[in-house]
Amino acid sequence: MANQSTGFGFRQAPTVGSTPATGGQAEYKIKSGLGIGIYKNNPVSLQYTSGDDGYLQDVTAGTMDDGIAGGADWSTGTANTQKILGVFNGAFYIDSSTKKPTYANSVAAGTTFGTDYNTGSSDGIGYVNDNPMQEYTVKADAAVDQVKLLYTFNSTDGATSGTSQDGQSTVKLNITGTAATSMFRIVRFVNDPENNDNTVANSNVIVQISPSACLSN
Repeated sequence: MANQSTGFGFRQAPTVGSTPATGGQAEYKIKSGLGIGIYKNNPVSLQYTSGDDGYLQDVTAGTMDDGIAGGADWSTGTANTQKILGVFNGAFYIDSSTKKPTYANSVAAGTTFGTDYNTGSSDGIGYVNDNPMQEYTVKADAAVDQVKLLYTFNSTDGATSGTSQDGQSTVKLNITGTAATSMFRIVRFVNDPENNDNTVANSNVIVQISPSACLSN
C-alpha cells in the first residue's frame, strides 16, 4: 500500500526507553502580532534578535520571527540560532475582538491579543512539550534507508500560510544533508502498514530532537 502523503508535523510517540509519553507541557509567552504563525506539532524556540527576545517562535518557517534562517536551513551553526525547546501543543490568549479567553491549535501570523484582565498582560501563552526524552513520529519527505539513522535533519519549510490544516502542522522531515547541527535525529522506523515503505517518500519515522539542537541537553 502506498504511503499517505499529508504531513502532520511532529506527533508525540513514547519517550526514550519506550515508556508512555505523559503529555506534560510547560507554558511560554507568545508576543502579540507575530510575523510568522505558530502551528501545533511544530518545533519551537525562543526569539533572539528581533526586539522580542525570549518570546516563542515557530522554527519551521524559512525565516523565523527573529530574522534567522529556519525550516530546511535551520542550523545551530548559524550565529544567534536558539536551540529547540520542544514541540508546540496549542495556545491560550484573549481574543482582541470578543475579549473572550481562547484556546487554539495555532496562532496565525498577525494575530493580536487582547488584555488579560486577571494579569494585565497582552501576551499569549504557548504550551510546549519540552521533555528532552520525548520521541516523535513524523513523515519523511523522501526515501529513508538504514544509513540515514547516522545523520540529523531539519523540518521542511513552513511558510506564513498554507502550512497547517485546522491549525495543525503539515510539515515533514526534510531528508537532505547530514549536518550534525540540524534539528532531529531518526532513531528507528515505524511499523505502520499504511506508511512503512521507506524506499519511497512519505513513510513515517521516529525521531528525537538532536542533542546538539535541544535546549535541555
